[in-house]
Amino acid sequence: MQQPVLRRRQKLTIGFLAVSFLIVISIFIIGYMVVFVMPHRELVVRVDGVEYTRGDLVELVRIRQKSSEFLGGTFDASNGIFESLQLMVENEILSQMAPSQGIFVSEEEIDEQISLIMRPEQDMAFGKSEEQILRETEERHLNYLNTIQIDEATHRSLVHKAILREKFRQQVGESVPLVAEQVHLFRLVMPQTGEMDIMGVKFEDATRDLTDPDRLQMAYIEIAREFSVDIPEKVRMGGDMGWIAKGVIPDYERDFFLLEPGELSDPVKNKDNMTQTFFFMISERQTARELSVDVREELKSKALQDWVNTERSNHDVYAIFNSDIYDWVFQQLRLSSKAPTPTPDPLQSILNSG
Repeated sequence: MQQPVLRRRQKLTIGFLAVSFLIVISIFIIGYMVVFVMPHRELVVRVDGVEYTRGDLVELVRIRQKSSEFLGGTFDASNGIFESLQLMVENEILSQMAPSQGIFVSEEEIDEQISLIMRPEQDMAFGKSEEQILRETEERHLNYLNTIQIDEATHRSLVHKAILREKFRQQVGESVPLVAEQVHLFRLVMPQTGEMDIMGVKFEDATRDLTDPDRLQMAYIEIAREFSVDIPEKVRMGGDMGWIAKGVIPDYERDFFLLEPGELSDPVKNKDNMTQTFFFMISERQTARELSVDVREELKSKALQDWVNTERSNHDVYAIFNSDIYDWVFQQLRLSSKAPTPTPDPLQSILNSG
């Protein structure tokens, strides 16, 4: 009689252990889904029914970062996450609008662009036959795909979008004029605790009664070299920002564009570093000066951005971005990414086109 009872107890024990094991496994699976699977599938962008998830965003940021590293550039991951989200929205709008604008990208154009990017530099190709150059180009392309860890179809899709965007930029950019009103701009950077009053007095003394642009420039340069805490290269140049047209530095344009030659601007907070203050000066103004190639290209990019922003209202766009998403995406990148580089001063990227 004891044996059947013992067997029943053994079965109950085994059953209890099995159920407990299944519960533990279920908890593990559910936890894994909640932590690792579900966030990747959460929607972050939808444009007219076309959806992109957090996982898509992570992949785009990762590819942009790794591509930049592979090609010898730098990538600011802290800003790159938000920029990639915007790129998702904008590229989808451009893709949907391309047929109606008569803009298309052929497979041959994609091949040419990939070959252009992967082709060895001129000094590395010197003395080599075209056949050898083509072989090295293909080898570098395969190495790129392996390093970035994407398949060729994904890479071609990204190149397709980049070409499409450039075609839109050139088409919209046709509205950018060849000449425009421009000012020869100088910038002086001072800490909040700097000797601003002393600088102002010295500037006034140095520029009093001066009207000649060359003499004004020399006065600016001496003051900037004495007081500016800008980057060394900019200090060496005396804060010379070159000839600037409207729309090139929109965030600070109202602080300098209406200045008279020889006039010092009011103190302007550096929007990217609140411990610093900008002072702007212009030495000369021309109402119809030919735009340099680089400045015109910059204005074309801004024209495209304005066009996309306007076109966005004609589409059903949903995009969500908050600190939780940012932290989650950044965390996903940490295992395979280098530390983010500091965000550069946007004014330092302005070309000194003289």
